[in-house]
Amino acid sequence: MNSKPLFWNLKGFLFLVGAMNTFVVSYFPLYFKHVGLTTSEIGMLLALGTFVGLFGQPFWGLLSDKYKTVKRIMNVVILGSVLGLVWIFQLSQIGWIFVAGSFFYLFYNALFPLSENLTKRIADQNDVSFGSIRSWAAVGFALVSLVSGFLFAKIGIQYLAFPMIFLGIMTFLLSLRLTDAKTGTKKMDFKQMGTFFKNPTLLLFFFLLSFISITHRTNDSFISLYLFDIGGDETLVGWLWFMAVASEAIMFFTATLWFRPEKPIHYIILAGFLYMGRWIVIGFISNPFQLIMIQALHGVCYAIFFMGAIEYLYKRLPIEMQATGHMVFMLIVYGVTGIIGSFAGGFIFDAFGGATLYFIMAALTFIGTAGLVYFNGRRVPVTEMASE
Repeated sequence: MNSKPLFWNLKGFLFLVGAMNTFVVSYFPLYFKHVGLTTSEIGMLLALGTFVGLFGQPFWGLLSDKYKTVKRIMNVVILGSVLGLVWIFQLSQIGWIFVAGSFFYLFYNALFPLSENLTKRIADQNDVSFGSIRSWAAVGFALVSLVSGFLFAKIGIQYLAFPMIFLGIMTFLLSLRLTDAKTGTKKMDFKQMGTFFKNPTLLLFFFLLSFISITHRTNDSFISLYLFDIGGDETLVGWLWFMAVASEAIMFFTATLWFRPEKPIHYIILAGFLYMGRWIVIGFISNPFQLIMIQALHGVCYAIFFMGAIEYLYKRLPIEMQATGHMVFMLIVYGVTGIIGSFAGGFIFDAFGGATLYFIMAALTFIGTAGLVYFNGRRVPVTEMASE
């Protein structure tokens, strides 16, 4: 079944989405540092982009559920992202960079949740492992990370615009060939959605997840700068992210071997402990090559955390709410935490250094993991989750 054009188009699309995300996550901070922004200003820009996503992500998710199409909404957000990139790379003044960056992130922040929602639906409808298809985004991220590290070491980060815009155009063209997923036959009930996401047990679950995800998002924003601080360069940035996302690709691809959907919260707790150990080790690292090696834990932590969290959520969402539900999940668990992590992380990094930032991240992870152990001990049944 994986050999059908349906899956190959989707895998190719996810590969390009992951490749494009390489530049946004790994090289945007370095580019803006080249333009002249300080670490604090870069953190503010990333936080502003995430803040814009707080409005953009649920908006695109609601449109997707309302018009019962994920594909067409994705076409729009990719096109808007490309236009935002063209605008950003014309600018050098911080005020206009913030404006253009907000426009870009309004669209771009919805791309990954929408693509994951489409993948999850198609995988479930065809009885195929979600992780095995989702792994292609990680493959794209990993391979482009490695190649781009050598590329920018040779030509300089100032030429970031050309590969980013090219990949954006290619992603848009391939998105036109995707097959839309089937949606529920019931009309989406906005009141039901509002009631569901006011559920105190679900909100507690999101709140506890956020203590862990804030550290993940902070690491995404600042690890490239931390690598430079301890003696790395553009080539090592490529290896840093290759190591991280290659492990992510392997974990997602082999998800059928290690993931069991019956008790997803156990996986989240395990990921929390792994994250905590990872941040402590990074805080003591002063050699860029050691940092690259420890990045192998990136994929292990993220895949276990994400698979557990998304399975937990989808078990509790009716199909006609899943695009919006996925967006709200990403907004709360990754969006709000991204703002806090980028904004506060930039100031902590500037004032106290990268090592202190990672030790603080370890403490936050411990709080979230301990809370999830307590949450799991409550043994809240699915029926209570749906009716509270």
